[in-house]
Amino acid sequence: MISTVSTTTSHRSNSTSAASYLEPAEQRSLSGVAAHSMAELPTWNAVRAHYNLAWEPVAAPVLASGPGGAPILEGIDESGRPVYQTEGDHKKIVRNDTWATLGIPRSGYEVLDHALLGRIIAPVIEAPGAQVRMLHELRGGRSVMGLVELTRESRGLAGDPSPWTLTIGFQASHDGKGSLKVWGSAERLWCTNQWNAGMRRARAEGRFYAIKHTKNAPEQVEQAARLMAVLRHDFDGFLKDRESLHRMPVTRTQREEFIERMVPLPDQWTEMKDDNFRIRRVHERRDVLRSIFTSPTMAGVDLTAGALVEAAGELSDWGGHQTVDGRLRRSLLEQNTFKTRAMHEALALAA
Repeated sequence: MISTVSTTTSHRSNSTSAASYLEPAEQRSLSGVAAHSMAELPTWNAVRAHYNLAWEPVAAPVLASGPGGAPILEGIDESGRPVYQTEGDHKKIVRNDTWATLGIPRSGYEVLDHALLGRIIAPVIEAPGAQVRMLHELRGGRSVMGLVELTRESRGLAGDPSPWTLTIGFQASHDGKGSLKVWGSAERLWCTNQWNAGMRRARAEGRFYAIKHTKNAPEQVEQAARLMAVLRHDFDGFLKDRESLHRMPVTRTQREEFIERMVPLPDQWTEMKDDNFRIRRVHERRDVLRSIFTSPTMAGVDLTAGALVEAAGELSDWGGHQTVDGRLRRSLLEQNTFKTRAMHEALALAA
């Protein structure tokens, strides 16, 4: 379910923090091309044309080789063209624009083209607020990867214009070495490290679907498209739940109590000196949490139960002294009990 993802989906906590810590070298960034809304690119074919992906992968025979590597001539057809002997246990996958070879898999390999991919992600790209953030080919077309974001404006959150985003990632392989993958994430993905981590998390939480290139692959298209529709439904439910949290007011006293509950002092703190490392660490983390509530991005919603939950998520993912690997693990890879506890504490205080 979307409501159990590790980080909040508001740009308030994802866009600046994640990018500042994880934006890699230029060649590994996913954000090199500006997103285009589906109002500008109204169909999947228009999307493909804009991103130079109008070609399709198609199957072609593999010619058998004779002495010296030359093809073996079998005869001449009715049109006078030569007919060459082929290898029955392999086929060649080529682009139908340049006819460049993408892979030579075994003959049982089923080609899954870009038109089929469009059928799978149609429930997302046809939805209001959908944006194609990225679509490009890798290694000459041997693989194609893309991101579609489904963005919804906040409703009923005074002073908070932040949009909420569901990210759908997909990757099609045409070299005979990988499956077609589609998956959903409530993270905003900024680099290939996050791409891979988000995909692993989606797989673990059931928001992932892979289609192998076999004869029954076309039969799985509807199942994969159904996953996209379910993700949309879950996203709407997630927004409804999160918006209800933002309509629950809390007082400054309750907010301070939340901070103390989420970052408690050690059991024996009365017997410790004020400069004890554990005591100092608690005060440092509490100050980080307080600074999140007073930041400009919390303006208008800082005294709500929703703000409590989001600030706790921000603290867990990015606050304090963590390595880059630690931030990546906590924000994308692990089930986070800290955030679950934050939800329970916020609801208890706002009740």
